[in-house]
This record gives sequence, structure tokens and C-alpha cells, in this order.
Amino acid sequence: MERSFVMLTFDLEEFDIPEEYGQKVSETDQMQVTLRGMENVLSVLDAHDIRATFFTTGHFAAENPALIRKLAQKHEIASHALVHAPMHVFRESDIADSRSILEAVSGQTVNGFRMPRLKPFDRAALRREGFRYDSSLNPTWLPGRYNLLGEDPLPNRTDGLIELPCSTTPWLRFPLFWLSFKNLPLRIYAGLCGLTLRKRGNLMLYFHPWEFADLSAYTLPGYVKKTDGDKLTAKLDRLIRAMKKRNAAFVTCNAFCDKWEGDNQG
Repeated sequence: MERSFVMLTFDLEEFDIPEEYGQKVSETDQMQVTLRGMENVLSVLDAHDIRATFFTTGHFAAENPALIRKLAQKHEIASHALVHAPMHVFRESDIADSRSILEAVSGQTVNGFRMPRLKPFDRAALRREGFRYDSSLNPTWLPGRYNLLGEDPLPNRTDGLIELPCSTTPWLRFPLFWLSFKNLPLRIYAGLCGLTLRKRGNLMLYFHPWEFADLSAYTLPGYVKKTDGDKLTAKLDRLIRAMKKRNAAFVTCNAFCDKWEGDNQG
């Protein structure tokens, strides 16, 4: 049986989501919440000896260089643009600025990009800057955000870039993103992941390190806050165990691109 591949990805960003719901969070607290969540995330990845991809904002990397250098020793560092603040107006120059910071801090070549909040942008800018792949597409329907049911849900080459879409289930295009992981019972979520692996051979999952911190002090809807901290960390551990039982290999996005290009030559 051909082996399937799981890409665990984390949007390593400032914890600014409470500001979308009217609660101001200091920059210090934004960083500290994410750092506390990272401790839990790394405890699980290290226990399973898994390499992951961290889509990191340039601002977060500049403020936390020691962490980025530590991550780069084992994991892939990719770009999550320059900043993640809700009021920040994205500029094309953010792409180059973020990559410059991330490469200087991590010592890695930054090959991948994911747009904050998966917003539309001019992907041609990535090609001009020499990026290899993009992972800014969630090919599903999310009421109030987007309807991308017409987009290809499989890895593909578009506009000179490898597109690594966030995973959705076959047929119904149910999103297997962070909110699904938080809110569905693990048995159901892991079952949907297993179905997707069996049908498509790969799985792209994304989370945020801040989810794995204690969020009880913040004003957030229940579906965003529910299952956080240690409970969510234990849930991630059980998910990885479930995928390992399916003989899935955990790879970084860039490593998956190597395999994908090898399988699609010509």
C-alpha cells in the first residue's frame, strides 16, 4: 500500500484574535500567550519526533529570535507575511520584508507562504520573490468568509507555484481546519482525516500555537475558545497517534513538495 503523508502546520503569529471581538490585548500578552502554547505544541511534536511547518510572521520572528532559531534546527520555517494585526493593511512589500527577516533569523531558505486569515492577494508576487509554494487556499464554503468550492482541493501547480490547499473531505468539502479539530469529537475528526488520507493520499492540517495555551482570561466565542490548553494538547497527541496507526508519514510542506514534484515530472 502506498504511504500517505500528513503535513502538520502551525500559524506562528501574534495572539490578536480577541481584538476581532473587541478585547484589546497588549503586545506583550500577545507574544506570551503564543509562547505558552508553543511549549505545549513542541512537547507533543518532540514526543513523537515529528517535523512540522511553522508559518511565521516576520514581526513574531523578530521579537522571538531564540525560539525561531530553535525551531529551525528541526522544523521548517515558512512565511505568514509581516504582521497579523486585524487593522494592518497588507502591502505587497510585506512578502519580501517578512521573508528577509525570517531567513536572517532562522538561517533557512524560506520556500512557503500562507496569507494571514487566508485572504485573497496577488499570488504573482510570490513567484516574483522566488517562493516555491503557497498554502493560502481553503477550498471549502465558509459562510461569511468565502466560497471556494470551485478551487482544486488537491495539490497542484498554479501560476508557477505549487499550491498546497488546506485539507477538506472528499465530496462534501468539509473543512478539516483548526475549528473543526477544536469542536468535533476526536473520533469523528480523526475519522474524517483518515477518509481524506485514504482517498487523496495527503493531509494538510493547520492550527495556531496560541490555541494550546489557557485562553480562559479572554473574550472569545465558545467555538473559538472551547478546548484549549492542556486538553487541546492531549487531543493533538491522540490525533497524531491515530494517524500513525494509518501508517501516515509526517512531513514538512517543503519535503512534500519534493515528493509531489518527483511524482508529477513531465
